[in-house]
Amino acid sequence: MTAPLLSVTGVSKSYGAYRALNGVDFVVHAGQAVAVIGENGAGKSTFAKILAGVIRPDSGSILLEGEEVRFSSPRDALRRGVAFIPQELAYLPNMSVAENILVGRWPNRLGITNGAMTLRQARSAARQFGIDLDLKRSMAQLTLGERQLVEIVKVLARRARLIILDEPTASLSDQESRILFGVLKRLAGQGVGFVYISHRMDEVYRFSDRVDVFRNGVHVAAVEASATTPAKLIEYMLGQAGEQLPESSPRTGSAERRLQIVDWRADGVPILRGVNIEVGSGEIVGVFGLRGAGQELIAEGLAGLHNHIHGELVVDGRRSRVFTRPRQAGAAHISYVPAERKRNGLVLSLSIRANLTLLILAWISRFGIRVERLENRRALELAKRLSIRYRSLSQKTGELSGGNQQKVMVGSRLARQPTVFVLQEPTRGVDVGARVEIHKFLRELTTGGAAILLVTSDVEEAVIVSDRLLIMREGSVAAELTGLSKTQSQALAIATASVS
Repeated sequence: MTAPLLSVTGVSKSYGAYRALNGVDFVVHAGQAVAVIGENGAGKSTFAKILAGVIRPDSGSILLEGEEVRFSSPRDALRRGVAFIPQELAYLPNMSVAENILVGRWPNRLGITNGAMTLRQARSAARQFGIDLDLKRSMAQLTLGERQLVEIVKVLARRARLIILDEPTASLSDQESRILFGVLKRLAGQGVGFVYISHRMDEVYRFSDRVDVFRNGVHVAAVEASATTPAKLIEYMLGQAGEQLPESSPRTGSAERRLQIVDWRADGVPILRGVNIEVGSGEIVGVFGLRGAGQELIAEGLAGLHNHIHGELVVDGRRSRVFTRPRQAGAAHISYVPAERKRNGLVLSLSIRANLTLLILAWISRFGIRVERLENRRALELAKRLSIRYRSLSQKTGELSGGNQQKVMVGSRLARQPTVFVLQEPTRGVDVGARVEIHKFLRELTTGGAAILLVTSDVEEAVIVSDRLLIMREGSVAAELTGLSKTQSQALAIATASVS
């Protein structure tokens, strides 16, 4: 009987009194794709880093095709055929695709890199695995999805037999994700094994053969993907019957129109072509489209981040030109939650308290001096309302899990008491539990009369959360879906022009 590609027995890892992993057993066979899921802090990333040689376990054994291995570094793991592809890719932006594929192994003559030979060897590697790339383009010109494919070719060219992927589609459009999964399935057919860390249920079913669930550092379940349900997986993750994602209500908002986007147009990339959107009080309107379809520009335009959008805006009956400064959006009681929390939404080195109150300093100050009592009270109210899990409000925000960081960002925007919420990718990179809590919180906001515009590239989220769903395509609203027509398959078909 052939030995498994990877066999892990009793692997544990502790950091002081904190046990990140506790006696994990795990198996992957050649050509098998195993999804690893669990809430943030469940031990998934620690496990992946141990497999990749980034950190060493305290105990346990790892066998590669029946032979025990102890990796001293990621380079050592790659030499043995185990590759790790993290969310944040490392690449040389000003060099070509071919040069990145062969980085560190460029063919040379007399110490000078041979460009023609580099191109030839890179092309051979890409063709061997059926991956189509423009090898002469610089990495800086590629999309995130294309860069991931380059990374895959790079590790395959080094004879990787097991590839560990950490949230590979977190920043990809649905179209880019489909291309990536098509490539991964072909590679699995050639015997490459995959360990796939994900928070997205639809992707777990789209790609994996088996789903392994971690909870509090323990490997609690391993089930065939075809023999389980999302509800059951959530139950494994939470240790109890999981909450279902909140279904949108059949209402279409009240008669009071809180937000109107009137004939928005923009040239360039992305483009907008006569976009009109209305959001009523107590309504969640979703905007979904492939990357570059224009939905991101709408969200950023409402936040006053662009000055090249033409058209009008009506907020609570007040008509104006499109905002060109964030201060205008704030004055109109519009709060914007950006897609990139670490880059644009939070100051990770500051405390939870400071981040939650950063946008309301004038409200918690007297004569220009912060009043600690007011700051603490407001931060505590927001943390409780959003179910943020923390040790102390003085704790650095960067120490929180991704889901709790996201809640802090939402809370900081809620602090301004907006009447219109604009959220861009509100649950990107968070665990299922936090995702459910954020979705429920948005629904609670609508009961108070808030109008919510939800801009997302997550079709599952778009369908489940929105009362009405607008589909963007090539800068225009291609369709509006409600009721029984509001399905993931219909949304994707329209976004990709599969139907008109």
